[in-house]
Amino acid sequence: FVDQLYDFLVRDDRIKHYFRGSKLATIKQAQGRYLAQMFGSQVAYSGRSLDRIHSVMTITDYEYDSFLECAQKALRAVGADATGIDESVVIMEATRNSVLVNRKPHDVRLLLAATAKNTVFERLGGDAGVERMVNRMYSTALEDPR
Repeated sequence: FVDQLYDFLVRDDRIKHYFRGSKLATIKQAQGRYLAQMFGSQVAYSGRSLDRIHSVMTITDYEYDSFLECAQKALRAVGADATGIDESVVIMEATRNSVLVNRKPHDVRLLLAATAKNTVFERLGGDAGVERMVNRMYSTALEDPR
Protein backbone atom coordinates (compact mmCIF):
# COMPACT_ATOMS: atom_id res chain seq x y z
CA PHE A 1 0.00 0.00 0.00
CA VAL A 2 2.71 2.54 0.92
CA ASP A 3 4.59 2.04 -2.37
CA GLN A 4 1.38 2.59 -4.29
CA LEU A 5 0.49 5.58 -2.09
CA TYR A 6 3.80 7.27 -2.81
CA ASP A 7 3.39 6.61 -6.52
CA PHE A 8 0.23 8.72 -6.32
CA LEU A 9 1.64 11.34 -3.92
CA VAL A 10 4.72 12.20 -5.99
CA ARG A 11 2.53 12.73 -9.09
CA ASP A 12 -0.27 14.74 -7.48
CA ASP A 13 0.24 18.39 -8.43
CA ARG A 14 -1.68 19.53 -5.35
CA ILE A 15 0.76 18.00 -2.83
CA LYS A 16 3.79 16.52 -4.58
CA HIS A 17 5.98 19.35 -3.27
CA TYR A 18 5.72 17.75 0.18
CA PHE A 19 6.99 14.41 -1.12
CA ARG A 20 10.31 15.03 -2.80
CA GLY A 21 13.90 15.39 -1.79
CA SER A 22 16.82 13.28 -0.69
CA LYS A 23 15.11 11.96 2.44
CA LEU A 24 12.02 10.65 0.64
CA ALA A 25 12.93 6.97 1.16
CA THR A 26 13.37 7.55 4.90
CA ILE A 27 10.11 9.48 5.14
CA LYS A 28 8.28 6.80 3.17
CA GLN A 29 9.61 4.06 5.46
CA ALA A 30 8.66 5.96 8.63
CA GLN A 31 5.22 6.81 7.30
CA GLY A 32 4.73 3.18 6.31
CA ARG A 33 5.49 2.09 9.88
CA TYR A 34 3.20 4.77 11.28
CA LEU A 35 0.32 3.78 9.01
CA ALA A 36 0.86 0.07 9.70
CA GLN A 37 0.65 0.70 13.45
CA MET A 38 -2.43 2.91 12.99
CA PHE A 39 -4.16 0.19 11.01
CA GLY A 40 -3.51 -2.39 13.75
CA SER A 41 -0.26 -4.07 12.72
CA GLN A 42 2.23 -5.28 15.31
CA VAL A 43 4.80 -3.00 13.66
CA ALA A 44 5.87 -0.34 16.14
CA TYR A 45 6.43 3.24 15.04
CA SER A 46 9.13 4.94 17.09
CA GLY A 47 9.60 8.22 15.23
CA ARG A 48 8.70 11.78 16.11
CA SER A 49 5.10 12.80 16.82
CA LEU A 50 2.97 14.01 13.92
CA ASP A 51 2.69 17.45 15.53
CA ARG A 52 6.45 17.78 15.66
CA ILE A 53 7.03 16.45 12.13
CA HIS A 54 4.51 18.83 10.62
CA SER A 55 5.26 21.86 12.82
CA VAL A 56 7.41 23.43 10.09
CA MET A 57 4.75 22.98 7.40
CA THR A 58 1.59 24.92 6.69
CA ILE A 59 -0.64 22.20 5.29
CA THR A 60 -4.21 23.10 4.40
CA ASP A 61 -7.37 21.03 4.78
CA TYR A 62 -7.48 20.87 0.98
CA GLU A 63 -3.98 19.37 0.88
CA TYR A 64 -4.86 16.89 3.62
CA ASP A 65 -7.97 15.91 1.67
CA SER A 66 -5.74 15.44 -1.38
CA PHE A 67 -3.54 13.09 0.64
CA LEU A 68 -6.60 11.10 1.72
CA GLU A 69 -7.75 10.91 -1.90
CA CYS A 70 -4.36 9.49 -2.91
CA ALA A 71 -4.61 6.99 -0.05
CA GLN A 72 -8.02 5.88 -1.28
CA LYS A 73 -6.64 5.37 -4.80
CA ALA A 74 -3.70 3.40 -3.43
CA LEU A 75 -5.95 1.19 -1.32
CA ARG A 76 -8.14 0.49 -4.35
CA ALA A 77 -5.05 -0.27 -6.42
CA VAL A 78 -3.91 -2.93 -3.96
CA GLY A 79 -7.35 -4.53 -3.89
CA ALA A 80 -8.89 -3.19 -0.68
CA ASP A 81 -12.66 -3.43 -0.61
CA ALA A 82 -14.94 -0.41 -0.10
CA THR A 83 -15.43 -1.09 3.61
CA GLY A 84 -11.69 -1.42 4.23
CA ILE A 85 -11.05 1.81 2.35
CA ASP A 86 -13.73 3.65 4.33
CA GLU A 87 -12.38 2.36 7.65
CA SER A 88 -8.82 3.32 6.67
CA VAL A 89 -9.87 6.85 5.75
CA VAL A 90 -11.71 7.25 9.06
CA ILE A 91 -8.56 6.17 10.91
CA MET A 92 -6.35 8.55 8.89
CA GLU A 93 -8.87 11.37 9.32
CA ALA A 94 -8.32 11.15 13.08
CA THR A 95 -4.78 12.53 12.54
CA ARG A 96 -5.92 15.68 10.70
CA ASN A 97 -5.40 18.05 13.65
CA SER A 98 -1.94 16.64 14.34
CA VAL A 99 -0.90 17.21 10.74
CA LEU A 100 -2.51 20.63 10.33
CA VAL A 101 -0.78 22.22 13.29
CA ASN A 102 -0.11 25.44 11.35
CA ARG A 103 -3.47 25.46 9.58
CA LYS A 104 -3.90 28.29 7.11
CA PRO A 105 -7.26 30.06 7.09
CA HIS A 106 -9.17 29.15 3.96
CA ASP A 107 -10.47 32.05 1.88
CA VAL A 108 -12.04 30.99 -1.41
CA ARG A 109 -11.80 34.47 -2.91
CA LEU A 110 -8.04 34.63 -2.27
CA LEU A 111 -7.59 31.13 -3.65
CA LEU A 112 -9.48 31.98 -6.84
CA ALA A 113 -7.59 35.24 -7.28
CA ALA A 114 -4.24 33.50 -6.75
CA THR A 115 -4.99 30.74 -9.20
CA ALA A 116 -7.01 32.84 -11.67
CA LYS A 117 -9.44 29.95 -12.09
CA ASN A 118 -13.17 29.80 -12.47
CA THR A 119 -15.25 28.96 -9.44
CA VAL A 120 -15.86 25.30 -8.64
CA PHE A 121 -19.48 25.85 -9.65
CA GLU A 122 -18.35 27.03 -13.09
CA ARG A 123 -15.81 24.20 -13.47
CA LEU A 124 -18.53 21.67 -12.61
CA GLY A 125 -20.65 22.97 -15.48
CA GLY A 126 -22.99 25.35 -13.69
CA ASP A 127 -26.51 24.32 -12.73
CA ALA A 128 -26.62 21.44 -15.21
CA GLY A 129 -23.28 20.01 -14.07
CA VAL A 130 -24.18 20.21 -10.39
CA GLU A 131 -27.55 18.58 -11.08
CA ARG A 132 -25.82 15.69 -12.93
CA MET A 133 -23.35 15.28 -10.05
CA VAL A 134 -26.10 15.25 -7.40
CA ASN A 135 -28.15 12.75 -9.39
CA ARG A 136 -25.14 10.45 -9.80
CA MET A 137 -24.21 10.69 -6.11
CA TYR A 138 -27.80 9.98 -5.11
CA SER A 139 -28.04 6.96 -7.44
CA THR A 140 -24.72 5.62 -6.19
CA ALA A 141 -25.77 6.07 -2.57
CA LEU A 142 -28.99 4.16 -3.21
CA GLU A 143 -27.04 1.26 -4.73
CA ASP A 144 -24.44 1.08 -1.95
CA PRO A 145 -25.44 -1.72 0.46
CA ARG A 146 -23.65 -0.10 3.40
